[in-house]
Amino acid sequence: MSITVGDLLKSKGYGVETITTPESILVAIQRMSSKHIGCLAVVSDGGALIGILSERDCLWKIVAEGKSPADHIVQETMTPLEQMRTVTPSIAVEECMELMSGRRHRHLPVLEEGKLIGMISIGDVVKALIDSQKAMISSLEKYITGTY
Repeated sequence: MSITVGDLLKSKGYGVETITTPESILVAIQRMSSKHIGCLAVVSDGGALIGILSERDCLWKIVAEGKSPADHIVQETMTPLEQMRTVTPSIAVEECMELMSGRRHRHLPVLEEGKLIGMISIGDVVKALIDSQKAMISSLEKYITGTY
């Protein structure tokens, strides 16, 4: 039985840190730093997902180019929704792993009926897969030894 994104969110939680497009990159970096996260969901004034802003976006598009994070805004730095992938709660975490590793994404927004309900990271997916494999190994060991 495969673990789904919905299962992962049930254990991880549904909270998503968001930011709007007029905010400065400095504010975004400070928020990511204070929350110990690597990505913010960029939302419209109405709360709809319009993109993401990752640490990589900030590093590669601002810092590496010698720009000041205080002088640039989320709108010009974010990865827009059209250039990224999203997933639904019914997707298997194995599919997410393939998607993330194949496209080099570290975060996937989770949408249900078009509404943002969560964000998963590559770390979340790896942990879920390892936990699943440990449970399978334990079950097989019990079966083999007859201690079921």
